[in-house]
Amino acid sequence: MLWILRRMRDEGRYLDGREIKFPPKYFLGAAASPYASDPKFQALREHKKVNAGAQFFQTNLVYDIERMEIWLNELAKRNILDKVYILVGITPLKSLKMARHMNEVPGVWVPEAILKRLETADAAGNAQEEGVQIALELSRKIRGYEKQGIHGIHIMPVNWEDIVPRIVKEAGLLPEVYASA
Repeated sequence: MLWILRRMRDEGRYLDGREIKFPPKYFLGAAASPYASDPKFQALREHKKVNAGAQFFQTNLVYDIERMEIWLNELAKRNILDKVYILVGITPLKSLKMARHMNEVPGVWVPEAILKRLETADAAGNAQEEGVQIALELSRKIRGYEKQGIHGIHIMPVNWEDIVPRIVKEAGLLPEVYASA
């Protein structure tokens, strides 16, 4: 699909070769899964997507920065990082149950250390706040990878949209112009 859309945009042609009178202006993106399989194989998949026309990736949810770094290193070995923008997916964990469920979602992995933190917080009746703190910590760490291929964060609140402004502000994700307002 990426190749077809890229051809329509860049060559002004439909798949059957007919000319497009007004070619579309797409910024093509694709999903990326740092944890779906061995990082070397994932990097190969992402490389194929770039070759087909992907200009940006949006990752599955990231809860393990060290494993994300291994994936980034594999992308770097393939000289992909300067060819694509990467948005890292973050979802604040609202409960221990949600965190456990995330480990059943293909391509998502919540490390044992985070599960233990949420288990302790859940026992104290403070799981939501701990989930916010985890999201803030991850967001701040991911910002440290701006010069290593990461270009932004995509916060995906699952039925918890009202928490996004707090995460954006407290993680320092606002540009300076807005941060003081």
